[in-house]
Amino acid sequence: MTIRIKRAATATAAVAAAVLLASCSTGTDESPVDEGPVTIAWWSGLAGSDDIAAQWNAEHPDIQVEHSDAPGSWQDQAAKLTAALKAGEAPCVAMMENPFIPSLAVAGALLDVTDEVAEFQGDYIERTWDAVTFGGQAFGVPQGTGPMAMFYRADRLEELGIDVPTTWDEFYEASKTVAEKAPGTYLTGMGADDGGGFVSLAAQHSDPWFGIDGDSWVVDIDNEATRDVADYWQKLRDEGLLNLTNRWDPTFYNDLSEGRQLAVIGGSWQADLIADNVTGGAGSWAVAPMPSWDGGQQVSAPNGGSSVIAIAGCEHPAQAMEFAHFITSDADTTIALGGFPAATLDSIPERDATVDFFGGQQVNQEIARIAETVAPWTWSPTWNETKPVFDDGMGGFKDQNGTLRELLTKLQKQQVDSMTAAGVSVTEK
Repeated sequence: MTIRIKRAATATAAVAAAVLLASCSTGTDESPVDEGPVTIAWWSGLAGSDDIAAQWNAEHPDIQVEHSDAPGSWQDQAAKLTAALKAGEAPCVAMMENPFIPSLAVAGALLDVTDEVAEFQGDYIERTWDAVTFGGQAFGVPQGTGPMAMFYRADRLEELGIDVPTTWDEFYEASKTVAEKAPGTYLTGMGADDGGGFVSLAAQHSDPWFGIDGDSWVVDIDNEATRDVADYWQKLRDEGLLNLTNRWDPTFYNDLSEGRQLAVIGGSWQADLIADNVTGGAGSWAVAPMPSWDGGQQVSAPNGGSSVIAIAGCEHPAQAMEFAHFITSDADTTIALGGFPAATLDSIPERDATVDFFGGQQVNQEIARIAETVAPWTWSPTWNETKPVFDDGMGGFKDQNGTLRELLTKLQKQQVDSMTAAGVSVTEK
């Protein structure tokens, strides 16, 4: 398994050479000479953005930021951004979830700010920079990352005589023990609305599903390692060892509060959500690295993550990226926006309520160590078109009308077809 990281790095480097992104905006050579105060339009749907803009404006009279809320899902925001660009109403910078950035780059919606952000690159975790860099061009700076971890009820596992699982084999045995000793209770779950979670589980074990070979995108979703992951979770589902409550259903937190589910495998952002929404077991939860496949090298996976991207037509890219660097490299600001920093920080603030809920464990410090083990990942330029396929496949998994292996086959075909339809050269692996 250890060679996976090397291969992933190769894939990312290949993305950097992608001539497929030639349609992207070609830089800032024609930017006007700035005289006096400038105004930067910023789209962000994250709570707290207004306060951040006000703080920045008070401290930077020469660079004023006008924040506009960007409601809806990340997919909705990407679509609105594209529409606004066509209408000549796009902002200068915007928050965006990483899976949608390649498609915006291919569509020419982004601005090359390689020169403007070059001095900032060393301030970020190396892997996170890949989310905003294609074809040797940088289109913004990373904001948040979502290293996957295991959140669990330490008291209940101890009561059931279960050691905290460190491998997926141990996790499977622990799932069986929970079912045998506490009927109606599950160690963990996987809902029909959690396709992103499944991708992250695959990312821990598999080479990236997408890469570049010469002038062609390579699609390699239905590979052996990903099939291993699919088979593992299919076995848990088929043996009745998975809670199938949807992740974003309100009853999800009821299951955690009432002890029907004892662990969550998810991104770092789960910590605050669990602490804020779960009423049972406060003080008895804990966080640990997600189980490994071979018991050796610890590897985590990206689950979520966002960046601040420069939009084509931005007239003040240097000032825009100065602002983007501020909101992504200041620890308090990043935490205030609800993300786990993509920047390398000397210290990461803890939220008292979360620490208390996790029994005094310094949650963010633990996640910071996990963040260093996250495997690289590359998203496709047509990932925004996969949701219906994922929804259908995960629904079939939940209802036993389809399997995760069948979902992989569908995703492979859908990605090849969608890239072909978009005029992107694609090679199927």
